[in-house]
Amino acid sequence: MEYKVLSNGYKIPDICFGTDIVDYKTTFSEKTKQRVKCVVKSFLGKDTRKYKKDRGIVECVNHSIENGCNFFDTSRAYGGSERMLQDALKKEKREDYYICTKLNNAAQLQNIPARKVLEESLKQLGTDYVDLYLLHWPVAGKYLEYWKQLEELYKAGVVKAIGVSNCKIHHLEEIKKIAEIVPLVDEVELHPLLSEVELRKYCRNNGIQIMAYTSTARLDFRLKTSKRLNSVCKKYNKSISQVILRWHIQNNVIPIFNTSTISHFKDNMDVFDFELDDDSMKIIDSLNINARTRYDSDNCEWECL
Repeated sequence: MEYKVLSNGYKIPDICFGTDIVDYKTTFSEKTKQRVKCVVKSFLGKDTRKYKKDRGIVECVNHSIENGCNFFDTSRAYGGSERMLQDALKKEKREDYYICTKLNNAAQLQNIPARKVLEESLKQLGTDYVDLYLLHWPVAGKYLEYWKQLEELYKAGVVKAIGVSNCKIHHLEEIKKIAEIVPLVDEVELHPLLSEVELRKYCRNNGIQIMAYTSTARLDFRLKTSKRLNSVCKKYNKSISQVILRWHIQNNVIPIFNTSTISHFKDNMDVFDFELDDDSMKIIDSLNINARTRYDSDNCEWECL
């Protein structure tokens, strides 16, 4: 396992397992109702959520450390993901793994103090600190106020590093105007179809580490059928996922991957025994078409996320 050093000196692993256990097959409206209902119940003190374990994901987390991954991404918005992590990691020493969780939109929209949101996350995770705490989305009219609250949590020592998610350059510029602490991380959708060249350059110049969710574009058909990409895979005898994850790592990006099978988990971690040459990197770079597969932070319904 290799590590990235954040601007504050804190080290985090350079690959991460995403534990969002919300069924991607549900419709947008169903997902919205499910997430909002869970969050509202939680903060009314009526958290009757009985997370339904995705056996595959739980199995992956159970065996993650022995398979080389000790960094987990979750959120208050991910149903029972935080509680699942507590159960799956309860036999591990806390210092042996890293957790990134996030302050959800519902909390921002309801003006729930960040400290209270974090306390609930710590309870669900069964820990007294998190390694990385992010604003999940830059909710219009809210995110600057909540960034200041995250700074206070960082100063109190209950989070080792703070950052944002889904922020574009203009969001980061607005935060810089009022911040004592510049975000240490920006977690965004990033993959070969949406390579975010300008954002990566901006973050590199400002000491902000990028983490990539939907890091393989959910193996979009445009990647699967790409002759250029498949030629790179053939050259290294690696899968599309492995090649893309390696591309992220060599771009100094921390990729977040998802899977519900141990075999795929092991394959995704098998990316440290080869290195893409310059020509291969350029081929993958050339696949960019600025195609977003998830939500756009400049054009979305905050209450639905």
